[in-house]
Amino acid sequence: MTRARLQAALLGTMGRRSVYISPAAMHLRLRYFVTQTCLLAALGGFSTSCRIDPGAGKAAVAVVGAGIVNDPGNKSLRFDILRFGMAEFCRELLQNGTPLRLADDQPVIGRFFADSCQTKTIDEVARNSVLVQFGGKGYAWTVGTGRMGFRAQGLLELAPDFRLADDALYVYFRPVHVDTSDFGLLMTESSLTEAVMDVAGVSEIEVGRAIIDAQLGRGFTVIRYDADGHTDFGLGLIAAGELPFRPFTVVSSPRRTLANGRTEIFREQQDYLGRLHVEAGESLTVTLAIDGTKAIDVALVEAGPDAALVQRYVTQRGAAALDQDVAFSAQISGAAPFKSELKVAAGDYFLVFDHAAAFGETAPGSDGLPARVDYLVQVGRASP
Repeated sequence: MTRARLQAALLGTMGRRSVYISPAAMHLRLRYFVTQTCLLAALGGFSTSCRIDPGAGKAAVAVVGAGIVNDPGNKSLRFDILRFGMAEFCRELLQNGTPLRLADDQPVIGRFFADSCQTKTIDEVARNSVLVQFGGKGYAWTVGTGRMGFRAQGLLELAPDFRLADDALYVYFRPVHVDTSDFGLLMTESSLTEAVMDVAGVSEIEVGRAIIDAQLGRGFTVIRYDADGHTDFGLGLIAAGELPFRPFTVVSSPRRTLANGRTEIFREQQDYLGRLHVEAGESLTVTLAIDGTKAIDVALVEAGPDAALVQRYVTQRGAAALDQDVAFSAQISGAAPFKSELKVAAGDYFLVFDHAAAFGETAPGSDGLPARVDYLVQVGRASP
C-alpha cells in the first residue's frame, strides 16, 4: 500500500473554492490535518514526532518508597515503581476509557475501553521487561472511514528505562513488541465506497489496527519527583524535566480526581468518559471548557452492568440517542468554563459529550470543525 493511496483514502479531497478561515479555525484545521498525517506515517512505517499545544500540571497521585533517595540501582524502589506503573496503566485502560492518539500531544480520535488487563514483570539479567495482556472494545474516527467500532485483544511488551533529571526519577516504559493480531471490525461509517477503498488499496481493518498499535506504541512514563515518594503517571514518553499534560491544575483538594484531560470530538460524533464510580454519600464535581465550536451538549448517564450505551455506539452507525434515565444534562458554551456539583445515587456513570444532535439543544455548525473539550471530574463527600 503506497503512502499516496493512503492519503487519498484517509484525508479525502478538499473543495477548490476560496474561503476565509479565521486564525482559530485554521489552528484547529491544522491539528485535524496533522492527526491524519500521523496516521499515514503510522501505517507507512514512518516515525512521528508531532507536538501541538503542550501543557503541564503536577498532580502527584501516590507515594512510592517514601524516604528513599531516587536511585535507579535500588532494586526495591525499581520494583515499587514498576508495580505502580503497571497498576496505573491497567487502571487507565479499565476505568476511564483510554483516549486514542497517534502520537503524544496529538488530538484524540477515539477511545478504547478495556474489559481485561493482566500484567507480568520479568526482571532478569538478560531480559528486563513488562508484559501486558489486554482485551476490550473501542471506537476511532478518520476522514476516510468515518467512525469505526472495533474489538481488540493483544499483548504488549515494554522495557523500563530509568533516568534521573532535576532531582526526579523518570521511568520510561518503552514498547518492545505490540501484537494486536486479534482485531475485529464491528462497524464502520465509511465515507468512501468499497470500490474507492479497493482502488486506494486501503483495508479498514488495517487502519483500525494501526490506530491501536500507534496508541500502545506510545508507551508511558512514571515520574518520582523526590525522596518523599510523590509519583506521577502519564501516557506517552514524557521528556525529562517536563510534566504530564493536564488542562486543569489541582493544587489542593479534598476531592479525588477521576479524570483530568482533553478530548476532541468530530462533527456528528460523541465521546464517552468513564466509568466514573460514585459511592453512597458522594457527589461528582465536573469542570468543563470548550473551544472550536459555540456549544455542545453533555449528559451524565448510568453505565449499567454491560455498558449498553457504549456497546451500541461501537456497533451501530450514527450518534446514540439517550433512551435511558439521564442523571444530569446541560448545554456547554465556549463563553466561560462550566462547573457544577452533581449529586447522584451511588453507581457507575458515563459522561457523554455530544457534538451531534442526538440529544439536548445543540446542533453542530456547518464548518466541520471538531469541538475541543477540557474536562476535570472529581469525586468526594457531597455538600449539604
